[in-house]
Amino acid sequence: MLKKCFFTIMLQLTIVNAMAEENSPYTWSNALTLESVTNLKGGITEGTRNLANLDLTLAIDTQATNWSNNGNIFIYILGNYGKAPSDLTGDLQTISNIQTDNHLKLYELWYEHSFANGAVNLLAGLHDYNSTFYTLESAGLFTTSSFGIGPEVAQVGPSIFATTAVGVQLTLVGEHQYLLLATYDGIPGDPEHPHGTHIKFKQSDGLFNAIEWGIKNEHSYKFAIGAWHHSAEVENPVDGNISDSNSGFYFIGEKNINNRLTAFFQYGRADASKNQLASYLGIGFTLNNIWFEEDTIGLAYASAQNSSPFLSVNTDLLSHENILELSYLCPVTSSVSMQASLYAIDNPSMSSELDDAFAVGLRAYIEF
Repeated sequence: MLKKCFFTIMLQLTIVNAMAEENSPYTWSNALTLESVTNLKGGITEGTRNLANLDLTLAIDTQATNWSNNGNIFIYILGNYGKAPSDLTGDLQTISNIQTDNHLKLYELWYEHSFANGAVNLLAGLHDYNSTFYTLESAGLFTTSSFGIGPEVAQVGPSIFATTAVGVQLTLVGEHQYLLLATYDGIPGDPEHPHGTHIKFKQSDGLFNAIEWGIKNEHSYKFAIGAWHHSAEVENPVDGNISDSNSGFYFIGEKNINNRLTAFFQYGRADASKNQLASYLGIGFTLNNIWFEEDTIGLAYASAQNSSPFLSVNTDLLSHENILELSYLCPVTSSVSMQASLYAIDNPSMSSELDDAFAVGLRAYIEF
């Protein structure tokens, strides 16, 4: 049924795009990602998992529609289908960043208003925290989830893929620096009903507050420092008690070494007494225009570390999980790209009972 829904929506939007006027205030951006991941050895078991991810977005320029000046509305429908590759590899950091439950949902719906010629922007609505915070363009090549957002943040369940929360974000922009401030409902969606879109506020949800300051040059570098605080009432994975205060910080950066080579790093820490993962380190590089125009190859390493307090009560677990990903992306046409990835997973899920895993992934990106 979900497959049928995917292709029906794709057909409808293809027709809409064909009818859209060139200077329309309505901007569609739609994509289908198809993926196959095979665990070749180690982990839990050998085998293959196939996944699909559908992204349907509409951006509306409210000034062009004569609704209001300096405003933008964004609508994002997300669909996912398939079984989790991590059920085979056993990895904690998730080598497929489109791995989630099967669903079709309203993922984002927000309004942003600009002030002072774009130097100040205020956004409110259903919003993905990771679409603006903790992001590096060069790390976006890789499919392991940690290169999108560090697992030391993701483990607390903020407003990220695949369930978002209502939030408010303030962005201040200078010539080469920026400041992000945001607050979100502390528990996205409704954990008791994971399918579909749910907006539910409870006092025990608390808030997820975030700040990030950075300096950047669009064609050269980006360096940023961020911090977060989570006040939801959740079970502490270390001692089993209910906690309503959790926090952490991170550093991220990327630098274009030349017009083809880019290097990046990520480092984050979370409160060791409140979390399983106390720290994360990610590093990598990408190289463009290898054999074809706009193709990219990259190698990246992600290491997630268990906290000492967590290990003291989980003595059967190992201290870390490391993932090495080698990935190659090649455009086939203006609207189709192919990507192949190799994954070496050291200590999957920090389990002493699982052998190191080796997996291969193949993706097709289709824009329409």
